[in-house]
Amino acid sequence: MKKRLRLIIILFSISFVVMAGLSFFSVDKFSSLINYSTLVDHSNKVIQELYKVEGVSKDLDRAERGYMLTHDTMYQRLLYTSIHRLNPLIDSLRLLTKDNTSEQNNLILIKSAIALRLNNIRDNMAYMDTAKTSFISPYYYHGRESMKECMSALNTMYNEESLLLGERVENKIIYQKITSSTLRYILLFFCTITIILFILMIRELKRRVAFQDELNNKLTDLERSHSELEQIAYAASHDLQEPLRKIQVFINRLLYLKKEHIDEESRDTMMRITAAAVRMQDLIEDLVNLTSLIQQQTERQAVDLNKILKHALSELSEKSEQKNAIINQEVLPTITGYPNQLQILFKALLDNSLKFTREDVQPIISVRSDIVSGEELTDINPKHSEQKFYRITISDNGIGFDNKFTHKMFQIFQRLHNQHSEFHGKGVGLALSQRVMANHNGHILAYGHSDVGATFKLFFPIE
Repeated sequence: MKKRLRLIIILFSISFVVMAGLSFFSVDKFSSLINYSTLVDHSNKVIQELYKVEGVSKDLDRAERGYMLTHDTMYQRLLYTSIHRLNPLIDSLRLLTKDNTSEQNNLILIKSAIALRLNNIRDNMAYMDTAKTSFISPYYYHGRESMKECMSALNTMYNEESLLLGERVENKIIYQKITSSTLRYILLFFCTITIILFILMIRELKRRVAFQDELNNKLTDLERSHSELEQIAYAASHDLQEPLRKIQVFINRLLYLKKEHIDEESRDTMMRITAAAVRMQDLIEDLVNLTSLIQQQTERQAVDLNKILKHALSELSEKSEQKNAIINQEVLPTITGYPNQLQILFKALLDNSLKFTREDVQPIISVRSDIVSGEELTDINPKHSEQKFYRITISDNGIGFDNKFTHKMFQIFQRLHNQHSEFHGKGVGLALSQRVMANHNGHILAYGHSDVGATFKLFFPIE
């Protein structure tokens, strides 16, 4: 399931990168399209201004000839109006072509030709007003030459601007196609990726629904197993212990009634039966205790571990005095938990330390507390390294153990020593301890060295 989710995330990331790349590419080409569109509009405006200059120049020519033929002042007014229109047009062209050196040079030629043309027109009109002859003045012919130079420069400028306009229109068309194609590709890619991711999400959703159904079925089976476990615990605490009590009662009664007729071998056998029944009863009681820890707990409360430790030591005081043990303890924190379970936890661990001692070595048990990060628990869950824990360390100088058996120690009814060993145990204490820590969302770690001692570390998460 994680692999499929990772695949969806990878596909989404790739699609996002591709979409971003196409988007940036599209924005770049669209910017170029806007730029060339602006340049096309600019060239069209320059050409329009050139047409206006050409038109005004022709108006000048028509007004001059009309005045020469009729001496009508109307043509004189038209002439002056056209002259006043030329300067703004020339200034407009100069601004429009300020970034084009070649066009600026052509514009200088046009302006010079127009200036000569205007001077010739003024001289010609003055000649027409004063001369008493019908011959055409030489100023008119000079003006025609200036007119030709102006039109030639206008044509040159028009041709250059037309070439620029053609190039810009061509580039505009190219970028229009590129932008349009890019947008289509983005839309197609987006639709394809969306459909693929939608299908993958639907399939993942179906798998999760199926997994949830399977999980619900397993939860139902677990609840059924839990109910059966409660029934077993009830049977162990009542029905299974009754035959054991009867075995002990009948053996004791038989020993009492037949005490004069039973030989030593038979008496020893009966005592062994009684001891086995007692041991079996103790194991059943431990099993009942373990199953009771698995059942649903009551509400948690604040628990002072100093009081828990003091109570556990009180219960083990007789054994501690027999061993002449030294208990070194530090101030322990207050945590949120179940007092009865914590009592079982500390009693089991301290009982182990008092039980597995070395001969002719005074037992020394140390109980320490500190606040640490969960780096020691990263093998269990890497996220624990980011969390804070109360660490309670219980260490002793007993017989210790080989660390290769650590995984076996916390299993129920598992003992590192056989039943004929001088160290008596039922293999339940550490299993109970691990269960208690699990109920508190904590962890227990064990470290040992043979003939040196053992250390148990309890990690309670700081809420």
